[in-house]
Amino acid sequence: MSLRHAPRHRPVPGAGALFLATVIALVTILGSLVGHLRAEPPAAAGIALSLRSQSAGSADQTWWRTSERAVSWPAAATAVIVCDVWDQHHCRRAVERLEAFAPRIALVCARVRAAGGTVIHAPSDCMQTYADHPARRRVQELVARQLPAGFVPPDAGRSAWCAALAAEAGAEYPLDQALGGEDDEPAAHAAWAAELERLGRNPRMPWKAQSPLVPIDAGADFLTDDGAETARVLAARGARHVILVGVHLNMCVLGRPFGLRRMAEAGRDVVLVRDLTDTMYDPSQWPWVDHFTGTERMIDHVERHVCPTVGSDQLIGGKPFRAAEDHRPTVALVIAEEEYGSHRTLPAFARRRLGAAFRVVEHHVAADDPHAIPGLLHVADADVLVLAARRRGLPAGQMAAFKAFLAAGKPVVGIRTASHAFEPRPPVPDRETWPEIDREVFGIEYSGHFGKDVTSTLRIVPAAVAHPLLTGLPADGTLTQVGSLYRIAAATPATAVLVTGAIPGEPPQPVLTEFRRPDGGLSIYTSVGHPDDLARPAVERVLVNAIHVAAGIEPPAALDDRDPYDPRLRWVSVRRDGGAFPSAVDLRARFPGEGRPLWARTVRGARRGCRPRRPDPRTGHR
Repeated sequence: MSLRHAPRHRPVPGAGALFLATVIALVTILGSLVGHLRAEPPAAAGIALSLRSQSAGSADQTWWRTSERAVSWPAAATAVIVCDVWDQHHCRRAVERLEAFAPRIALVCARVRAAGGTVIHAPSDCMQTYADHPARRRVQELVARQLPAGFVPPDAGRSAWCAALAAEAGAEYPLDQALGGEDDEPAAHAAWAAELERLGRNPRMPWKAQSPLVPIDAGADFLTDDGAETARVLAARGARHVILVGVHLNMCVLGRPFGLRRMAEAGRDVVLVRDLTDTMYDPSQWPWVDHFTGTERMIDHVERHVCPTVGSDQLIGGKPFRAAEDHRPTVALVIAEEEYGSHRTLPAFARRRLGAAFRVVEHHVAADDPHAIPGLLHVADADVLVLAARRRGLPAGQMAAFKAFLAAGKPVVGIRTASHAFEPRPPVPDRETWPEIDREVFGIEYSGHFGKDVTSTLRIVPAAVAHPLLTGLPADGTLTQVGSLYRIAAATPATAVLVTGAIPGEPPQPVLTEFRRPDGGLSIYTSVGHPDDLARPAVERVLVNAIHVAAGIEPPAALDDRDPYDPRLRWVSVRRDGGAFPSAVDLRARFPGEGRPLWARTVRGARRGCRPRRPDPRTGHR
């Protein structure tokens, strides 16, 4: 096994290096623009998009189902809003991440502009820089002439920062950003602050203009950071549809007067371009996940409670943007069984254990068809597939996609009913089956199970004690399995049995196996999977090890015992809605701490609109 490793950031560049990088990027943008516009002339019919959103799979919102909806927006009725793509930032890593995808923002603007749409640039706090810019004067002229006729600007409350929508009221906010989200290392941050001062910038609010990597078309675009002005421009242009790009998602992109919440609140068709945004999030803060995982959890929040998202590839072609510094392998959870509640337990396990090292995507059954898993059509992008399915048939295309993943020699981890994942009883018309999946994919033979009321004892095979799949488990440890013990046999000499389970009067049965398939791919299988089993640390440890080994990464020597579901380990947000801050007694009743300190902060905001918030003097953010 080899442990993947990569440096987290580049050295802080000097002013000369920054200037050279900017020139190179501008040349790249101009070349790309010419190529795109020559290859794809303006589209008169409209802008075709696939809007991705998430709906709760259950009333308690413990798991979510992703769906996509195709639309075609008239280009003339579509606008792009570029949010706070500043020329500088107090967080150096934030600058680096933005510079990586800013050229794609420029391409999106160019495509919409060329098709006859509207481009609004909104670098907040920078309007003084653009006092004489034609794009700024274009907005001021609309205001001076009170155009369009009959336009009624939103009231002051809806022209200000929006902290939350009513739809977010029952949702837990995904990230702790109480300290501002800075993720620079201290020494690098100090060096960057010194460089900003040398350049004559305020290290806390160094932005003065929009990044030159996103050019502003003086002959067509608009410039404003005002909510009422933005609404006026959209009305004047007849723009009912809004595409929003920029930074930072958990702050400005959501909350600005021209941000996602305000657009959704106004009833516009608004979408976030999910690969052209970033968050202010420090992985050392709750929920202690990789920075890019933190951004994806914010995107989940948006898709569930605010608006749909799209990929930039839908607008400019190619593949969606992914940062070069994002080294996380992608784990696809393919979940199609309710017998053991994998649709609840696996997402919870992934949230608890995989966020620091992996990118996780979930593929559940379709809402209207238990024998369809639409996400399988996109599984080729995954590095590891975790299968928890039970007796399903699949449409031909989905089965073909699953088999193609395996044929590519990619690894799969099977959990419990994966041994008979695609053997429906009775058969399902017009659906494909794979009764031999146990033998052909996992190298085992499944033949039923023992009684549900008989517990079994699991033991490590002595010869397997040093195997990476058993990292962190005591060699002489035993575990009582709650769920029924499966009747399993090794089907090939290439099947390695690592853990067995036994019940009185019966021979031991393989419970954890490893199999190198003929196509060269690695298959790991465990027959454990009862919800009570998955709550056990040893079983969690086996799954963590299996996913790491499948991805070619050494399993961690120790697991982080901090539970991201435990509110006692993080700041908690308490919404006041104009009322008094809750008393310590009330907070303790809501978040019992067993003697641990509890840190709470207030979040202001009413259900029918949000109050303005003053900038944080440390960061400049509201």
